[in-house]
Amino acid sequence: MKIEEVKSTTKTERIASHSHVKGLGLNEGGYADPVAAGFIGQEKAREAAGIAVDLIKAKKMAGRAVLFAGAPGTGKTAIALGMAKELGPKVPFVPMVGSEVYSSEVKKVEILMENFRRAIGLR
Repeated sequence: MKIEEVKSTTKTERIASHSHVKGLGLNEGGYADPVAAGFIGQEKAREAAGIAVDLIKAKKMAGRAVLFAGAPGTGKTAIALGMAKELGPKVPFVPMVGSEVYSSEVKKVEILMENFRRAIGLR
């Protein structure tokens, strides 16, 4: 009797941190629901991100990137991922880690250019 692995026919998706985030969780008026789209709390930050999303959709925001700054664990990555999901599947989400940029092995410019290339789909 031969034993073989049975492969699933369902679509597999990588489970990672913030894979539960489905958007910003804003209602029709642009206000954040207390618990929505994988977020709990952070209403003011989500509403501010929603304003940026609206500006981007209306093509009234200059630039091609948004930079978040703050202490560790404050939800910067989750809000950025929520913004990318709100803007649609064609918007890339490329998270960066500060320790990756400040590595002594590779120049900072090389790391930044690599991430920019990844964001626009170049190799």
